[in-house]
Amino acid sequence: MKPLHKPALIAFLTFILLGMKPPDLIGKDTLTAGEVIARIKNHVTVPWQQETVDTFKGGSADMAVTGIATTFLATMEVLEKAHAAGLNMVITHEPTFYNHLDKTDWLESDSVFRAKRDFIRDHHMIVFRFHDHFHQTDPDGIYKGVVAQLGWSGYETRQRPYVYKIPQTDLKGLAGMLQTIYPSANIRVVGNPEMSLSQVGMVLGAAGSERQIAALEQQDVEALIIGETHEWETVEYVRDAAAQGKKKALIMLGHAISEEGGMDYCADWLREFVPEVPVKFIPAGDPFWSP
Repeated sequence: MKPLHKPALIAFLTFILLGMKPPDLIGKDTLTAGEVIARIKNHVTVPWQQETVDTFKGGSADMAVTGIATTFLATMEVLEKAHAAGLNMVITHEPTFYNHLDKTDWLESDSVFRAKRDFIRDHHMIVFRFHDHFHQTDPDGIYKGVVAQLGWSGYETRQRPYVYKIPQTDLKGLAGMLQTIYPSANIRVVGNPEMSLSQVGMVLGAAGSERQIAALEQQDVEALIIGETHEWETVEYVRDAAAQGKKKALIMLGHAISEEGGMDYCADWLREFVPEVPVKFIPAGDPFWSP
């Protein structure tokens, strides 16, 4: 019987530690990060762009993969949990180093950046961002996961902007339902709490005020669920609309909470074509807390 390579043995033990059934790895060659990304490229429904943020932020394509963690954000805590679980490849939706392009030249003297960079390097971890193409694939992977969490799969009326016709409720009731689904979220709401509604739009993450307001301009959007926005932009647009008697409202879940469901789904999606190693979703969670 051909023995397992060391990375394959680690992957096998990681399956066991995570309580997952390991596949037959006897005699299998080592899976590399580059091979994982090649499979991702083959499974998205759009051509891979030359200019994209979806690149390696730590490690390299030729490194062996022992397990994969998907997450909204590769925080220090997520990296530590992934390493402890034997998952040395982290696929993150958002930046690792505090800016959209993960530029680090301006951070070289910063101790927080260096500690995180060194942890990734010293523990032989791989960090890859999966943002642009997961949003652009059909269906949008982030929305697919979030809609499944909400149980709204049968309510969609259109996409981009995504609009859902839900059972009649009021703004306070909708916010309460979301708080039940996302108990750790610091949900904030703008609009009349007694406003009745059934048509809800979603522009998740931090899409910007132009896209958010463009969605709110649509007649079939009574309430808009977003991740975050500049408080002096979309927030004030909705406050003025409500003061004018228009049937408009805004619910802010927080950026992380609004997209984490998509990276949970990403783990399920990856398991379909990366069977050799364990794949697990690790939530980053809402960074804010209320006193």
